[in-house]
Amino acid sequence: MNLPSLRSFFGFLFGPLAGIVLLAGCATEDAFVLDSDLPVPSDTVARVTTDVERDGGRLVRVNTVFAGTVDDPTRRLESIETRFKTGGWVSQGTTATGSTAVCFFTKNGRSCQVRVVRNELDPAMSRIAYRLVPVAPERDGTADPGPPATSAEPARDG
Repeated sequence: MNLPSLRSFFGFLFGPLAGIVLLAGCATEDAFVLDSDLPVPSDTVARVTTDVERDGGRLVRVNTVFAGTVDDPTRRLESIETRFKTGGWVSQGTTATGSTAVCFFTKNGRSCQVRVVRNELDPAMSRIAYRLVPVAPERDGTADPGPPATSAEPARDG
């Protein structure tokens, strides 16, 4: 085998392997707030986190603010909503204005308000805020409905 064909052979053999290694090295894991099930918005930096409360290791209360670029609050919230839904959260619907989009998510006795606010002067300095609070079980859609309702009239004998 001459030198050019040997290079070609090794390029053919190891070229795809190098591509796989490169892609694997670029993959990122999803990040979560304080080791919980709240997904961190992509391409943001955590700025402030307060009111942290856990119940049996599970995060049940927190206020946290992230900074990052927001060009379109509604589209940004849609990408966050996808990550919440993937994690088992239930979306309660989105409301939006020109510079703000808000959505509530519920899961296992907790409600998380996600608020995306575009900074009109500098979209790169926009903020995304999470407010997680515990809720009554019947408000998050996971409560047992109990026995079926019955008539309020007394039973009549024969």
